[in-house]
Amino acid sequence: MQELYNKIKKYSLEDVLKIEESDRQFIALKELSCSINNIDLYLFLIIANSIICYQLSGKWEDYWEEFSHYFSKKEISFNSLIDELANFVSNSKNNKRFVDTKIKRINKLKDFCLDFEWKSKFYYENMTLLRDDLSKIMNQKKDAKTITFSVKMFWYWARNVFPFVSYPRDISIPIDSRLINLFEKYKWDYSDINLFYKDLSEKIWIPSLHFDALVWVNYDKLIND
Repeated sequence: MQELYNKIKKYSLEDVLKIEESDRQFIALKELSCSINNIDLYLFLIIANSIICYQLSGKWEDYWEEFSHYFSKKEISFNSLIDELANFVSNSKNNKRFVDTKIKRINKLKDFCLDFEWKSKFYYENMTLLRDDLSKIMNQKKDAKTITFSVKMFWYWARNVFPFVSYPRDISIPIDSRLINLFEKYKWDYSDINLFYKDLSEKIWIPSLHFDALVWVNYDKLIND
């Protein structure tokens, strides 16, 4: 771990926030925000889309840009959101795999969707609770990739609406192939990948979910050096 720490210790939280704002996923959300005035509705749409963001057939950034473009032309409500998202994924160019399974996942959110109005600020201030509620609804572990990724993407736009708070330190980083590769290279005597990234984030004093953007930008250098 020390070797990886030495390569990233120069970064501050402020540096990472700037990196996040250059993420094409963040930019796609920014562009879509101009078309949806109801912030609770918009933030729930982000959560619901994040829940089906796995095994994509295209690049993640391309998928979120496709998502942004599609919903910028739609008028949605809490009553229509789930059905409209199901329609979107049924015809998505970048999310063609396991479509039936993903629609079932979306439908699990119906009751939560109707109960979400006026709660986005509460969940922003209590993101650990948002993670826990999503974990129960989806019947997944709290550190499951789509659960923690949903919290990450929810925060991506909520940070622009409400007074700033950073990600909670007790929410795990969404484990993907990049993180697995870095873990295999730098794990030293660690056997638990989540513990490895938890300890590393504490060492650099940047919450794990913020650390994800840092890895994304520097991955090639970190894995090849």
